[in-house]
Amino acid sequence: MKYSCQAGLLLAWFLPIAAEEPLPGTAHLTPRVDIELQSVPVLVPDHFDHLPAGLNLNLPPGFSVRMYAAFESVDRPRFMAFDDKEVLHVANMNDKQIVALPDRDGDGFADQAVVVAEGFSRPHSLAFFDGDLYVGDRNRIVRLRDVDGDGVYEQRETFAADIPSSGSHSTRTLVIDERGGKMYLSVGWPCDLCRNRDSERGSILQFNLDGSGRRVFATGVRNVVGMALHPVTGALWGTNNGHDIEGIAAPPEWVDIIRDGGFYGIPLAYGYQKWIDFSIPRYRDEILPLTQDDTLRVESMRPPAALVPAHTAPMGIHFYEHEQFPPRYRHAAFVALHAGHAKLAPIEGYSVVALFADADGSNARIADFITGFQTGTEVDEVWGYPMGITTDADGNLYVSSDRGNQGILRIEHSPIIADWQHNLPDTLRAGTTLSIDATVQIERLAVAAQPPVVTADLSALGGPRDVTLTPEGGKEFRLRLNMTAPTDVEAGGHKVVEITVRQMASPQPHQVRLTKKVALMPSVARKDLVIFDEELAPGWTMSHKTWLERLSGDLREDRFVQAGEVAASFRGISGDWDWVTRFKPDQPVDPIGFDRLRFAFHPGTGDRNENDDFNVYVAGTLVELSREKMVDMKLQEWQLVEVPLHLFGPRPIKEVTFGGDFSGRYYLDDVRLVAGVVSTAVREERNDGVPQDFALTQNFPNPFNSSTEIHFSLPTDGRATLSVYNLLGQKVAALLDESREAGSYTAVWKGLDDRGHRLASGVYLYSLQVGDWSLTRKLVLLQ
Repeated sequence: MKYSCQAGLLLAWFLPIAAEEPLPGTAHLTPRVDIELQSVPVLVPDHFDHLPAGLNLNLPPGFSVRMYAAFESVDRPRFMAFDDKEVLHVANMNDKQIVALPDRDGDGFADQAVVVAEGFSRPHSLAFFDGDLYVGDRNRIVRLRDVDGDGVYEQRETFAADIPSSGSHSTRTLVIDERGGKMYLSVGWPCDLCRNRDSERGSILQFNLDGSGRRVFATGVRNVVGMALHPVTGALWGTNNGHDIEGIAAPPEWVDIIRDGGFYGIPLAYGYQKWIDFSIPRYRDEILPLTQDDTLRVESMRPPAALVPAHTAPMGIHFYEHEQFPPRYRHAAFVALHAGHAKLAPIEGYSVVALFADADGSNARIADFITGFQTGTEVDEVWGYPMGITTDADGNLYVSSDRGNQGILRIEHSPIIADWQHNLPDTLRAGTTLSIDATVQIERLAVAAQPPVVTADLSALGGPRDVTLTPEGGKEFRLRLNMTAPTDVEAGGHKVVEITVRQMASPQPHQVRLTKKVALMPSVARKDLVIFDEELAPGWTMSHKTWLERLSGDLREDRFVQAGEVAASFRGISGDWDWVTRFKPDQPVDPIGFDRLRFAFHPGTGDRNENDDFNVYVAGTLVELSREKMVDMKLQEWQLVEVPLHLFGPRPIKEVTFGGDFSGRYYLDDVRLVAGVVSTAVREERNDGVPQDFALTQNFPNPFNSSTEIHFSLPTDGRATLSVYNLLGQKVAALLDESREAGSYTAVWKGLDDRGHRLASGVYLYSLQVGDWSLTRKLVLLQ
């Protein structure tokens, strides 16, 4: 039987299914999307010669970055704003000043740092309105006037006094809503988590623009550092920093709409009505017992628009309203993450992310927009800490860094805006024949420049280095090419295909590089990479620490040994901070060719309970081993643990880090990356001819328990995807996603999801797609 269904047919199964509504009592991170970041140098002028050489950041295609200002006289630059003359001003927090950073010659770099107001307690935020400068200080809002027009603000008055400021979280962020005639000020909670009787702590205050009408607008916020108004709805949005000692992965921190009368959880809950872990002694003693009013307030909580990983400290938020950046960024929110993995966060952090969402906050997705501030795993290996974000009238984006290398970065986009569609696979096996079909669409070109030239570099996959694409119409270019991936590939690895769109212009050409990363699978199997077994592998180091101190670790443990003569033991520590045991290679390890992380784990003989956290962090992703039931914390014996590497994504492995929050010793042995078999679960069935039809057979056996076989045929070469979905349209298992030659194949599925967990009994859909062809069938899993 021959099918000629379009690829969109499968989507029709799922279009009626709305995004799954979060359940009360949950806190799920917002889905992430990849926008293909590229390493670019930070352009630093000669007069900032105190900065280290060779600074680089990762940005999406078409973007560049320069250090707009890095004056040593500015100590901890926080939030920024432009005045009506388009001069950038910044709150110089440690020196208690407001500083102007003019670019008088228009070369894209600040000429000097000019103190325009001083005498504050802890200035953090500022805003201009009706010719006046407003400053959010520790315990007040100050309004300043430049009486003689020289750019210095000589006259001042207190706009709002007696802002509560004792204890923690004393930075004050203000936002002026000109359209609504209001001003908003964030006031943080006075501690990590505790009961608080001051109604203005942990709140957002609202004022009329003449200073009257002071009232509590929203409550239950722990530390809202960033606030901004949505350009379409005018709604107030904010970023909130969560509490400290509920583990590495909890609580997620939020970006959300701040609503009039809204309650945001503190000190009782987080996420969507998820209660604080009151088994933690400090939280139990400070907050319990709970009251009926507590329950009602938590039940009033609404799902946050977005949740970012714990301990990443979201700071400034800014909605993009200009046209310099590609259209996808219009009305997107840029959010600065001030902390990250060097502070034991579950992701690298120290970055700026782009939040794409509908105007009402629904359908949110997050993408890394700027990364690269963290060069290693320790605090002294972080060279920048993103803080404030704003834009100028031309649409350039400014990001302040208030620690490490302090200064202000300016992000610009090329005059060229281009995108492409292609049939390049995510995974490619050595020796595979590729029939490449790619189309580049140019949305914008530089004026007063020559016509564009579009070229492709396929050398990373064994193809030509410089292929000129064929013009098809005014702003569309096509690449069609047949080539074969190299056959003599032993190690494999991630390879990058590049498309360059270039226009010659004076004084320098404009260009945009579009890239696609392809995982080239090795032609022969790799050997296991042993990290620790009897001894630490050459080129690897080990450290055991909390965020604040180093702990003891023993790589010659001879009392608890899983195999051989020795194992490794590490002392956990109870208290305010989690600990980590970090194995780190001298060079990042490409994960291609490895299938899983395997190790032996013994939880020790101390008191353990099901709430104890034990997790592993690899390639920027945390897997919670105890919560995912991959380890049993109560089982006081050696346990062999295998974690599929695909859970961590395709990024290079810079560390294998175990973390937890329990005290007493635990033990590790035989820590290794296990090499995958070159052949996959999809095997080829050789015969005398090429199949005539595109076919997907019914699986057998069906229903099944332990495993089932799925047979399919491809009449032509192409990229094939074979996936399993539940009846809600959610993909639960990816069986194949790579280029395949014409032929007949068999896939074996064992009823496991992509995390290696066994799925529940029920009806599932399995779908095969190749180009415009799509076939879908049902199967039944019985457990």
